[in-house]
Amino acid sequence: MAFGDIGGTYTELIITCSTPETGPVSIRRGDALKLIGGYVVTNAFTGEDIIFGQAMNDCDTNDTPIPVKVRGICIFEYVGVPPTVNGLQGIAGSTTPGKVKSPASGNGIGRVVKTEPSANRVHVLL
Repeated sequence: MAFGDIGGTYTELIITCSTPETGPVSIRRGDALKLIGGYVVTNAFTGEDIIFGQAMNDCDTNDTPIPVKVRGICIFEYVGVPPTVNGLQGIAGSTTPGKVKSPASGNGIGRVVKTEPSANRVHVLL
């Protein structure tokens, strides 16, 4: 399967997780997610949280299965300064639900392979 501007092969891993049993749930396809329990994910970050994966479907219901991409190229929306494409620095959770940002310190998670500043999108290899 080809991907990207140049093309090539890549591998994805998608697993089934669940939304929290209680509390608000408003996950959109493409949102960055963090792990908050055994196979339980949310798109609500407190800032600098570790990104676990990307939501593959929308979900507004508690205790509901949701497919999550945990390996492969993920295209996230970012806030703030565009993440750095340098083969080392990754991304971190922002305080905006489902969005990522450049880490304030350290390298974050994943490897940024492309940014689209006009669309506020970043391509990350998880």
